[in-house]
Amino acid sequence: MKRSALFFVIGTSVLFVSIFAPFFTLLAWLTSSSVTTFLTIAALLSVPAFYSFWYTLNNSNNMNIRWLWMQALGAGTVLMSLVIVGSLLILFLNPVHVGIIVLIAWIGLSAFAISRAIKIAPRHLHFHAPQLPNPLRVVQISDVHIGSRSAAFLQRVVDDVNQHKPNIVVITGDLLDASAVSTEDLAALANLNAPTYKCIGNHERYVDLDKALASITAHGVTVLRDEVVTEQGLQIIGIDDRDRPDTLPATLNAMSLNESLYSILLYHRPDGWQAALDRNIHLTLAGHTHAGQMFPFGFLVKRQYPNMAGLFTEQGKSLYVSIGTGTWGPIFRLGTQNEMTVIDLSNEPK
Repeated sequence: MKRSALFFVIGTSVLFVSIFAPFFTLLAWLTSSSVTTFLTIAALLSVPAFYSFWYTLNNSNNMNIRWLWMQALGAGTVLMSLVIVGSLLILFLNPVHVGIIVLIAWIGLSAFAISRAIKIAPRHLHFHAPQLPNPLRVVQISDVHIGSRSAAFLQRVVDDVNQHKPNIVVITGDLLDASAVSTEDLAALANLNAPTYKCIGNHERYVDLDKALASITAHGVTVLRDEVVTEQGLQIIGIDDRDRPDTLPATLNAMSLNESLYSILLYHRPDGWQAALDRNIHLTLAGHTHAGQMFPFGFLVKRQYPNMAGLFTEQGKSLYVSIGTGTWGPIFRLGTQNEMTVIDLSNEPK
């Protein structure tokens, strides 16, 4: 099967399973109608819907239409899990009653998922860094996804960052995810009260990268592209996102690192830790996974990235994988939450 045909089949199947099939199944239960008939209608609708979805996602500058598509995807994903449960309940209850139960649960669970995607929770970490001349506080944000999220959300992220009074701010990729995002949409970055460094993520590569970088750097953010800088005695390394992690060792080996300094690696995906360990990098910060963002996708993400989320330690070195400060696509989180990482580096033992 050609790649384009395979892509069409996969994309249409995703829309069918996550939006159309759950919705029309619920509709069939509520009207005591044939589920098979409704699913046939859903199958016929999913083909043109996929064309519309993909065109809007990649070619349209109409962010409102893109936003509506994404929220439908999120609401459908919530409903999908409930329909699976409802399919078991229907063995014992009247379909109409099951439909009512699922409908009420869908409304409630969707409201909860939206609330989890709006609030940003801090995650506090502490590391001993005797190499530093002074204690430092580093705040990590990751996967904010402006495009999926608004400029107003970015301003709230910046306000939350500043409340933690960081010495340094780091952004581990996917600050934006749409070519339509303008320099003005990122204006809140200029309000960050600390030197800010960023590595690029996969979504920056998927859009107009040069335009995205110009919009980001216009507000005082330094983008590290396979580069290293020293800031307040801390060595910060930024590596571009890569589809193949096996190229990372050669990139790091080509860089001149000062092993007498405490070092932090910014790399978007959590699959470059071994290369960081080989170069004796003390702390690696990543993101990308969102921990699946919505149940049940975390199970699939975990298979791709065993170090999917949280803190990992090996050989006296650490990896922290943020589950994301924002959300891609739907403003929904189910089983996860938004976070920013507040990292205190102390030059004295506790």
